This record gives sequence, structure tokens and C-alpha cells, in this order.
Amino acid sequence: MTDHFTAYFPPTAATYCYQLWQQYKFIFRVVRPRRTRLGDFRVLPHNQTQITVNANLNPYAFLITYVHEVAHAAVNSQYKRRVQPHGKAWQMAFQRLMEPIMTDTVFPEAVLLPLRQYMAKPAATTYANPALMSALRQLDKIEVTMSGGHKVLLSHVPEGKLFEFAKKTYQRGTLRRTRIVCKEMSSGRSYAILAHAWVEMKEQ
Repeated sequence: MTDHFTAYFPPTAATYCYQLWQQYKFIFRVVRPRRTRLGDFRVLPHNQTQITVNANLNPYAFLITYVHEVAHAAVNSQYKRRVQPHGKAWQMAFQRLMEPIMTDTVFPEAVLLPLRQYMAKPAATTYANPALMSALRQLDKIEVTMSGGHKVLLSHVPEGKLFEFAKKTYQRGTLRRTRIVCKEMSSGRSYAILAHAWVEMKEQ
């Protein structure tokens, strides 16, 4: 089994995730955190497909994101691009692929309960379910505390204040649904960053 499957997933789900990779034959990459997404699925030239997942997710968020993207791969293998990205076909594929791992041997009970609620009608992003995101963030909080970093959720940064994210300095702007528009200070460009991203406050 490749290193990705033993390093990033909950141990009891690693074999299942490896089997999905073998079944759908996509390129799998763990990548640096991105401002606007947790993972993605792409169709590459020559009918190859690729899934990427952000490296900074805790194992349970990583697992949910991975299966979310594998559901896109499953839909693509059946319908190509003839259906909506997060329509009924994707929802059914996501539910089917999550079902074998929706147990307390894979997920902590605190995550499993809101996850079951979310999976009854999965949305395009887990951020659409506040209870699930809160449960996953509680696990993040433990990891952040252990790392010793002074980090806060971007949503808790006051508007106009500076913060550091992915080694760049930003100024917090206004909330737009699940993302916050922030100005990157060195370039002056604006980026929409997920409101639940962990950032580091800057001295001002």
C-alpha cells in the first residue's frame, strides 16, 4: 500500500480507500493547502483523471474529502460530463461509497452523528453542514494545540485585521457565504478563503 494511504487516512479506512484508488484508476496527489478548496477532481488529457486533497486536513476530514472526490470519479466513469457536478448522480455515488465506512470503527461518535445527517442529502461542500464542520474542527483544535501554534479560525479574525495563511500575509475582508474575501498584502490581490481555515494572527 502506498504511503498516502497509511499516512493520511484513519487506519481502519486505509485499505478501503486504497481499493477505491485501484478501482477507479485515478492519479492521487496530496497537495499544499489551497485557499478555495479542500480537494478536487479533474479530467486530464488522454482520459486520465486526478484527485487531489489538501495535506493539512485531519484524518477524518481528509477521508470525507477523498470519498467526495472519488464519487466524482465514479460519476465520470459512468456519465462522463453529461450530469451536474453535484447533482443526483453524484449524491447517490457519494452515499454509496461512504456507506461501508459510516461506522464507529472508522469515525469518532462526535463526528459520526452529524456525518450521518449530512450524508442524508450531501451538499457540494461539508461547510454547508455547521454541525459536521464543528465536530471536525474540534479535532483540528486538538492538533493545533499540540503543535503549539497560536492559530484561530479565519471567521474569528476581526474585519480589517492582518493574519498569516500559507506563509503569506492577508487583511481580513467581508464574508461571502462560506468564504471570506481577503487582500493579500504583497500583491494587493483579493482571494476568497474558506471561513473555517486555520490562520495565524499577526502582531499589529
